[in-house]
Amino acid sequence: MPLVLFSGFPACGKTTKAQELCAILKSKIEQEPELAKYSVVYHSDESLGIKHSDYVTSQDERKLRSKIMSAVKRDLGRQKIVIVDSLNYIKGFRYQLHCEVKNLTTTYCVLHVMCPAAKILEWNESQANGRIPWTQDLLNQLIQRYEEPNPQTRWDSPLIPVLADEDSIETLAEPVYKALFPQLYRENNDRDTDKLLNSMKPNNATMLKPATQTNSLQVLDSETSVMVKKILAALQSNVVSGVTRIIISDVQDINDDRCLYVEIPPQAVTVAQLQRIRRQFVAMNRLRSLEKERVGPLFVEYLNKNLREM
Repeated sequence: MPLVLFSGFPACGKTTKAQELCAILKSKIEQEPELAKYSVVYHSDESLGIKHSDYVTSQDERKLRSKIMSAVKRDLGRQKIVIVDSLNYIKGFRYQLHCEVKNLTTTYCVLHVMCPAAKILEWNESQANGRIPWTQDLLNQLIQRYEEPNPQTRWDSPLIPVLADEDSIETLAEPVYKALFPQLYRENNDRDTDKLLNSMKPNNATMLKPATQTNSLQVLDSETSVMVKKILAALQSNVVSGVTRIIISDVQDINDDRCLYVEIPPQAVTVAQLQRIRRQFVAMNRLRSLEKERVGPLFVEYLNKNLREM
């Protein structure tokens, strides 16, 4: 049922920690009658046939991400804990996996494995257990490309940091259990558990629906650009301080579900900030096929959330 993502630099010790977690989760399942029907499914680059060379070009990377996504979609179910041991270094891809989790109303966590650069070089060159080392150039490129998980974003939380050369998964077992099995902690009545249980409910931003648009990326880019231009035009003509509500849909009645509006916070919002949010939204949804009618509501929801957090 739950999904566990490992993320980190190449050769930072992710596989060792992932295998430790597999053993600990199997033991937990045996101990808890409520989890008796669960099983653990482990996927890694090696098990999925992903080679180091697949990370060289963007075309090959898209193919390897497709392999991971297919495995997750196939195995993610009511009674399976899916562990993905890969770099998972692109935030947009983590967002896509998060959407799959929300669509199935299950739980999720990210384990960010961190390691000093000197130790990474040492482990990469050791070739332990027949492991093929990364070339120095590709290793450096992947480290530069890495988009570090952010606990403030819903697709990277709950986020559990792991120091590869100091922490054992056993010492971090409790937060992992709590993230994956909040039902076991329901009686604690704490806010974190309630938040996790509520987060299992799907919402408009994360529910995946089939779409028929063949040019969805172009539609996504053009529709969001039009909405940002409308917001900027309204801001230029607005002289009232405080929270500003800007309606950007043809329907003007805010009591109508078809009405789309953005709430601008009291502090000034710049063109650069709006464009940055727009680019993030497009990047995170570029792998999805969104119908034109869905782009507006999803972008407005995403925009309002980010503006509130500014």
